Amino acid sequence: MGVDNTLLISPCRNACPLSRTIQRHNVLLHHLGKLIKGGLVREDAFLIVFDEIFNFNPLFGICGYVCGLCENFCNRAEVDERVHIRFIERFIFDWYHEAVRKGKIPPYRPIVPQNSFPQRIAIVGGGPAGLAAAFFLKKMGFDVHLFEQKAKLGGALRLIPSFRLPKEVLDFAIDQVIASLKIKVCLNTKPTLNDLKQEYDAVLLATGTPLPRPIPPFAQGYKGVESAIDVLSTIYWGDGNREKYAGKDIIVIGGSGVAIDTARSLRRLGANVSLACLECEDRSSKDGILVNIEDEEGAKEEGIKIYYSRGLQKVEEKGGRLDLTFCRCTSVYDLKDGRKVFNPQFDSSDTISLSTDFLIFAIGQVPDREYLREVLNDRGFVEANPLTLQTKEEKIFVAGDVFRIGRVPEAIRAGKEAAESIKRYLLKEDLEAERNTIKYIPTPLPYPKERVSQKPAPRTKRLPVEERLHNFTLEQEGFDLDQLIIETGRCLHCGGCENCRACVTLGFREDLCKMRVIEEKCDGCGYCVDVCVTQAITIKEYEKNGVIRRIAEVDTFKCRGCGVCQATCPKEGCEVTGFSLRQIYAQIDAALSI
Repeated sequence: MGVDNTLLISPCRNACPLSRTIQRHNVLLHHLGKLIKGGLVREDAFLIVFDEIFNFNPLFGICGYVCGLCENFCNRAEVDERVHIRFIERFIFDWYHEAVRKGKIPPYRPIVPQNSFPQRIAIVGGGPAGLAAAFFLKKMGFDVHLFEQKAKLGGALRLIPSFRLPKEVLDFAIDQVIASLKIKVCLNTKPTLNDLKQEYDAVLLATGTPLPRPIPPFAQGYKGVESAIDVLSTIYWGDGNREKYAGKDIIVIGGSGVAIDTARSLRRLGANVSLACLECEDRSSKDGILVNIEDEEGAKEEGIKIYYSRGLQKVEEKGGRLDLTFCRCTSVYDLKDGRKVFNPQFDSSDTISLSTDFLIFAIGQVPDREYLREVLNDRGFVEANPLTLQTKEEKIFVAGDVFRIGRVPEAIRAGKEAAESIKRYLLKEDLEAERNTIKYIPTPLPYPKERVSQKPAPRTKRLPVEERLHNFTLEQEGFDLDQLIIETGRCLHCGGCENCRACVTLGFREDLCKMRVIEEKCDGCGYCVDVCVTQAITIKEYEKNGVIRRIAEVDTFKCRGCGVCQATCPKEGCEVTGFSLRQIYAQIDAALSI
């Protein structure tokens, strides 16, 4: 574990596609929140954390509304309930948004490009991958032009319903990225690859998957058969066609976030909605539904019936309605080398029949292959190096769903990785050197379960179902300051100190501290083992001059340098580097008085 390229991290950080230092930010926000609440520092102290996260992930505010992947791996779930990381992340963005709106702080953060390079870069696509790439390339000092074929930036983010991601929040988040660095944007345009190759030194294609996957042939040609992407686009860019859907029966096909968003949106337009998906209800299964559990529960609360493990088999038109036959899906994925490979299997003898007015397919999207034909392989897929994202056309790179389907943070990560590759390409550096060389090891629960106090999570106000069904108003409030302090205080700080360092940032310590055994004094009594809450200390036996001796041994990865071992040791057989025993006692007294 102690090799140079190994880092112990919390499981939430390990699950985050961007590997955000969640543990560190929780500690910083907890202590800053308490200082602000007590009137000891000004509220704008939160900018310390905002700037750090914003410069790491310029769209973190969006993640605070629609992600939460990290929460599924929180160790605290073994004790009581996971830490609501998404709401913590959302808090700091909402605080900044509100402070700007009220004129308490300037509207944009000061960001100075690191250099000034002459090369010009074109980015096609203003979704999360394109926005992230533009931000990081501009920060590096390149001249960036961002092209978007729609009237607004955002890409697929514009299809997320407002009850999950309000339009004003999305607009504000994008404006922070573009305006803070004065990135040049061209809307309502999609230049050809040939023109871009001639005019720019490098090109990034982040065009996403704007086209719906073709509807199965047996369901084509019927009135009332539509794609989810078209429905969501109409809702965002138009009026949603309330008259068209109100009071009608609708069945949505699919188990994705797009499917659940479509179903819940149509429910708000007055339709009676059901959803049928191949995935099963058991989330622990390899075939378990992938939709965010909060959205799944919200859909059920709103009266949406979900038919799990069902695949559409037949469509017939009768009396102006569609009669549907579904068979049971017995398996969705095969497991191959630890990866899930889509290969659904069905039992055609187990069927159900449903009738509906509209049949909406949410079975995935595909890229615009005609536009991308220069970078496609013989099978019609975008061909690129998975590490560098460089295509067979040397100066063309790709990022986001156009190359690898993923969620919002995965698209942001791809944009960030593409920016690094483009920089190296333009500066004639090795595109692959020293990338992904750190081995991350997620830690289990760092303390014995019985030593962790039960702390209930704060609850945020949610719109009652009857109010949700009549509009697209944001359905759930975020944390206030008191809730932020409580929830960040529930974090167990599972990762190693080396990837946190919040105590140093806050001035609690000059540097990281670790326990050191003083061999000539330690007699292996084991008092330190009993008091170490992180189980970092063990007792080992060894022979010296024919005598069996016992001595303490510390795992410096697990050690937090709290000093309880030093304060407890009757023989002064250990010390925490950087702290005297008097300082240790003072810290313990201060902790006990809180």
